[in-house]
Amino acid sequence: MFRVDIINKTLIKLKPTNFSELGLKERFDIQEWIEKSPAILGEELLVIGKEVILASGKRLDLLCVNRSAALVVVELKRDDSGSSVEWQAIKYASYCSSLLPFEIFKLYASYLNKSEFDATKKIEEFIDSDIELLNAKQHIILVSKEFNSEVISAVLWLREYGIDIQCTRLAPFIDSDGELFIKPETIIPLPEAKDYMKRKEVKQRAIASNQDEWTGSWFVNVGECKYRNWEDNREFGFIGAGQGKVYSSALNRLAVGDKIYAYMKGRGYVGFGEVTKPAVMIRDFITDTNVPLLSAGLKAEYPNANSDNEELSEWAVGVRWIKSLPREQAKTFSGIFANQNVVCKLQHDQTLNFVQSEFGQ
Repeated sequence: MFRVDIINKTLIKLKPTNFSELGLKERFDIQEWIEKSPAILGEELLVIGKEVILASGKRLDLLCVNRSAALVVVELKRDDSGSSVEWQAIKYASYCSSLLPFEIFKLYASYLNKSEFDATKKIEEFIDSDIELLNAKQHIILVSKEFNSEVISAVLWLREYGIDIQCTRLAPFIDSDGELFIKPETIIPLPEAKDYMKRKEVKQRAIASNQDEWTGSWFVNVGECKYRNWEDNREFGFIGAGQGKVYSSALNRLAVGDKIYAYMKGRGYVGFGEVTKPAVMIRDFITDTNVPLLSAGLKAEYPNANSDNEELSEWAVGVRWIKSLPREQAKTFSGIFANQNVVCKLQHDQTLNFVQSEFGQ
């Protein structure tokens, strides 16, 4: 690596060095640089956690989100990767793959020292995909000055089997004045191979999209608890969510005229209906009989909890139920589509065919 002296038209060779020789540490130096400038790893990343403590007690160096809404596990080594860094990162990615969106928002809020609402908004603004795809995939980035040959072999093999993992080399150099320079280089996948793989993935997504094309029907979670009750939903014509903007804001995805299929966790699908009123705070919701919902005799224990707080209140969307069932008669089958989000697109062909046959369309 050379530094260019433009005036004298000369090249000044930079001396390769080691981070250890410079007294630089993974945790207190390299990690801090990447946290502040994650683009050094070759893509736009939003850092959402540092030194994340996992259930095992192990610490994950950096946790990020990329533009595609994948969680990105960044594992750092200083001068040499060692022979098992990829296995360590895979364990971390495996753990993170089970994180639900609200857990990710909570983790990021703690990192930012701000509210979960602020954290959710920042992630939604950063990603280029629907929020419902958050953590649908995981990406691993291994970072070191040098990579053990066993690690290189393992990473290449893992990629063959669909594991999204890369190796990025951070090589330090110093000039005659003692100034430090860092040369980032992604060695797996090579840029040429990465372009090819991106084109291949786009083709695969297009094929998958044609197989499971969205027909406009929405999946809606029926979350029964002390704040809401499915029998209330059926009797008074609404669907609800709340006790946090992360949950209630999802109802804003529904517009008048939309078709929804209601799902009850652990039971199955319980209703099919058409949206008749947009989302409002529960205190402002008026039933079809012109009665305020909170005065209609709801069975839920505390439907009015936080009803004066816009962020924490229950919210309600008006629904004309075309067909609804008691929770005990919920319809399901092995492999049916279910999702932890309050509202998301129902694109699973097998499930869509099933609910249309059971409830209508």
